[in-house]
Amino acid sequence: MARKIYFREIYLYIVCIIAIIVFIVGIITVYDGAVNYIKPATYMTKSSIITMYSEQYQNLSKDEIEQLAEEELSTSLQNEKDRAFKDLLRGILLVIIAIPLFAFHWRKAQVMWRMNMEIKNAD
Repeated sequence: MARKIYFREIYLYIVCIIAIIVFIVGIITVYDGAVNYIKPATYMTKSSIITMYSEQYQNLSKDEIEQLAEEELSTSLQNEKDRAFKDLLRGILLVIIAIPLFAFHWRKAQVMWRMNMEIKNAD
């Protein structure tokens, strides 16, 4: 006689698969956030900012334009670091949520499996 499969058991295994996917996404997000925090990337360069400001603010001196460009570049890098730190925290949170979610549902699914096997063996 074939073992009975209940909808609840299928649900528990589906949640386990989802928890594994959430864990993998969390690990990738943590890695990506850590790399971006350590070495933030920006598409702005000091020379491109200076060129843009030279055209826009013709009444400013070269030193003032360089100072503005330096400030904008450092602000851009700080924004990237802040975004990366948030990604890092988000990834850690996903991992923290995924582990107990998987463990709880896996235990419940295994209990149902054993219970079904005992019922099957009793018949």
